[in-house]
Amino acid sequence: MKRIDFTGIKEEDQPFRIENGMDLKVQLNLLIPGTYKGCIQKEYKKASQRQFAWLYNGIYPEFLIALNNMGYEFTTVDEVDMFAKSMWANKPALNRETGEIIRIPMSKAEFITIDHMAFVSNIRYYSAVYLGHEIKEPDIDWKAHKAKMQLLINKTKAA
Repeated sequence: MKRIDFTGIKEEDQPFRIENGMDLKVQLNLLIPGTYKGCIQKEYKKASQRQFAWLYNGIYPEFLIALNNMGYEFTTVDEVDMFAKSMWANKPALNRETGEIIRIPMSKAEFITIDHMAFVSNIRYYSAVYLGHEIKEPDIDWKAHKAKMQLLINKTKAA
């Protein structure tokens, strides 16, 4: 039997609606008699470039410092990436945001937003608890801080 997939959308203060609902009805009516089981689960978007930028430019460098302070001898962010994947990818991991146990994919190309959140959360927790190094949240006002720093640099150069 061919699997029947469909997409539904639930918006704020609106009833659940199925995209191409007529197609779904036709497919359901073509099924042979029997008992069937269905499952609806939330669909998540793929992890964004900004999330990966934060991982590679914020989380991994901090994690590299924390690991090396504890005696590891990593030299690149890629080595830290492999270490983190060996620790948490393709194994049951706790998503501290939702409280559910999930399996983080081995390939980052397969990461959805919730996988990325769990992966980063596990790295930050491990770093804080086992390495004694807290990795901070990203700075939402980084552009303003960057502009202030650039002004300071320009003033220093001019003096």
